[in-house]
Amino acid sequence: MDDNLKLPLWQLVRASTAAPTYFPPEIILLKNADKRQEKEFVFVDGGVTMYNNPAFQMFLMATLNRYWPKAPGRRWKAGAEQILVVSLGTGTAANVRAGLDPDDMNLLYNAATIPSALMFAAQSEQDLLCRVFGKCVAGAPIDREIGDLQACAGPLEAGGKLFTYARYDAELTREGLDRLGCPKVEPNTVRKLDSIAGIDDLWQVGVGLGKTIKPEHFEGFPAS
Repeated sequence: MDDNLKLPLWQLVRASTAAPTYFPPEIILLKNADKRQEKEFVFVDGGVTMYNNPAFQMFLMATLNRYWPKAPGRRWKAGAEQILVVSLGTGTAANVRAGLDPDDMNLLYNAATIPSALMFAAQSEQDLLCRVFGKCVAGAPIDREIGDLQACAGPLEAGGKLFTYARYDAELTREGLDRLGCPKVEPNTVRKLDSIAGIDDLWQVGVGLGKTIKPEHFEGFPAS
């Protein structure tokens, strides 16, 4: 098949926003190497895969030679002073059910909760990898055991950090919204993916999150 770099950009953008059950998938026709046959592929939003947070994958694509077989000169040199990866989340909230009875965890319960649990786990794992192998300059604590990893030395054999990394994400809980200066925003309103009624509230959340971004996070990198 032709390489992915030849796909129309507008179709890639459309496919990347095709969240299952919310928007229809994007159908893309790909020709084989001799240009004679076409095969239909159906693409959906990558949020349902391991790349719900694609930050670490982006680093790999920029630095691995297999992604640049015909243009090796485009590969980026790894290093905390060479690469800056900025990851923007769409908001998170712990899904805690107080008083959950084991008998409630039936097939219907699992079908409704497992997809979101897997997406959250994948997002957290990608974030963790970036903070371990990259020099983390911004990001909320991952958990109470390892914290935010902003002072993490990384694996001893790695020979230094491979890139600089900043993670910005809003915690869509009552406490998290209050910290962002959004006391009047209701958590349930901004957690809904398809709620146009929450656009104004989401704007306030974005403004609040923007205030957590500091110039020193990008120290050493050009402004444009």
